Amino acid sequence: MKMKHPSTLTSHRSKSKTPIIAILGRPNVGKSALVNRLASSQSGGAIVADESGITRDRTYRYGEFMNKRFQVIDTGGLVFDDRDGLFASQIREQALIAISEASAVILVADGMSGLSSMDLQLSEFLRKEVVRDNIPVHVAINKCESEKTGATQAAEFWQLGLGEPHPVSAIHGVGTAELLERVYEDIFPKEVKEDDEVADFLAEFGITEDPTTDELSHLSKRKQRAMRHLKNNLEEDEVEDEMLNVAIIGRPNVGKSSLLNKIFGDNRAIVSPMAGTTRDSIDAIMEKPSSDPSLPPTLYRFIDTAGIRKKGKIAFGPEFFMVNRALRAIRRSDVCLLVLDATAGVAEQDRILAQKISDDGRACVIVCNKWDAVVDKKDDTYDKAVKYVREELPQVRWAPIIFISAETGQRVNKISSAIDQAVVAHRKRFTTAILNEVLREAVMWQPPPIKRSGASAKIYYCNQVSTRPPTIVVFCNDPNLVGDNYRRYIDRKFREALEGFTSTPIRWVYRGRRVRDVRRAGQGMMNGDPGDGGSGNNFPFPHAN
Repeated sequence: MKMKHPSTLTSHRSKSKTPIIAILGRPNVGKSALVNRLASSQSGGAIVADESGITRDRTYRYGEFMNKRFQVIDTGGLVFDDRDGLFASQIREQALIAISEASAVILVADGMSGLSSMDLQLSEFLRKEVVRDNIPVHVAINKCESEKTGATQAAEFWQLGLGEPHPVSAIHGVGTAELLERVYEDIFPKEVKEDDEVADFLAEFGITEDPTTDELSHLSKRKQRAMRHLKNNLEEDEVEDEMLNVAIIGRPNVGKSSLLNKIFGDNRAIVSPMAGTTRDSIDAIMEKPSSDPSLPPTLYRFIDTAGIRKKGKIAFGPEFFMVNRALRAIRRSDVCLLVLDATAGVAEQDRILAQKISDDGRACVIVCNKWDAVVDKKDDTYDKAVKYVREELPQVRWAPIIFISAETGQRVNKISSAIDQAVVAHRKRFTTAILNEVLREAVMWQPPPIKRSGASAKIYYCNQVSTRPPTIVVFCNDPNLVGDNYRRYIDRKFREALEGFTSTPIRWVYRGRRVRDVRRAGQGMMNGDPGDGGSGNNFPFPHAN
């Protein structure tokens, strides 16, 4: 099977200065295990199991070695005959894109099973194509659990013609530090030379160490700008924590990977009509320029996840871990894109995901895909569809709904602005005065119902205590007297009155407080203070006037 040369592909090399290491190899040699060993734990590990073909798309992890940050790309098992594996051609394409991004390549082989014809095919390709482009290649012989026998196991892999084979054990960490040292020498020399350039540049102005403010003030403005520009360009890109995490979640085969590819304009994930094609969560980073030229661009990390089936259909094993990874993606996200199939309607799995989004306090945008495939559309089809989704997914009734076609690109461009609005809403904070004004109006319009026992909730005041999601504490005489229906009523009234509370759940905390404590704090009761006869007409809120 002839493979395209990486230079014929569109380069997807990140603008970041962080070097990238691509991990390649035939199926089931332990590539994902090695990625987990090299990458930091905060990046989230790849799924590892004794089953070939677990990794299909290319996935990205962050790592650090000798105070230098790098990225590792995990790829699917490479085979050169389409008959040898499902999605073989798509996996090859993903691997080629990974090579086009890489600063170095690690070829992983299996030391227990020994040298195979597939290994020889891979080495031939790498010698002809990758080495020719001056991309360094390192050979890691995995599953060499013993340092004593590792060299013997690795010896036959000299036949690959790619230099010294390094015996390692990805599971136990044997030899991985030595391997990373060799790779480190290849991917960081440019950084060292640039550091020397900075020193030479500063020496021209008589500065031998990092410049102080006083030293900078003696330089001309032109030289100050040049120095700052040079130093800023040579600094490490510590951007991971500044990214906005967007999780793309949904049932299998609703078009999550197609949506990711349409957003990025490349085959970031393998797309197939077969349900369950995506086997792991895929991180893809996008840079969006700021409307203000003086501000840095906004960075988005899109996380494409495996589809979640009914619990009874999920067997313990790789799929169990894939689903667990998808649920973890919700927790690590700022915004969730809940993708539905407009031709299939809402299923139980969609309701479970919606509940998970709400429980975890994530912002959400509902994306109804395959809208182009809905037949016999009429003037009221859109309104009926919106009403249907609202009724079927009350857990995220506050989320905006966008009807798109990932295949044709219809309305996909609206997702970006919806994400931005969701992020703002998720971090929104209102003053106590505004919140209590809304609460007062809501209670005056509809007081809490009286229980059969004759008891009734007395609402005192509220205060927003945090964001992500907005969390509001409501003080009352007894939280048990505030029923679920009345709590939903309060939530609805706040959303109607405050435009900023769209796209995000509001976490409500009802807390009991004694009347005398409320009076001592200078607060009043929304639905009547026993001290004023319970008329409900006095609202002692001087700060809200």
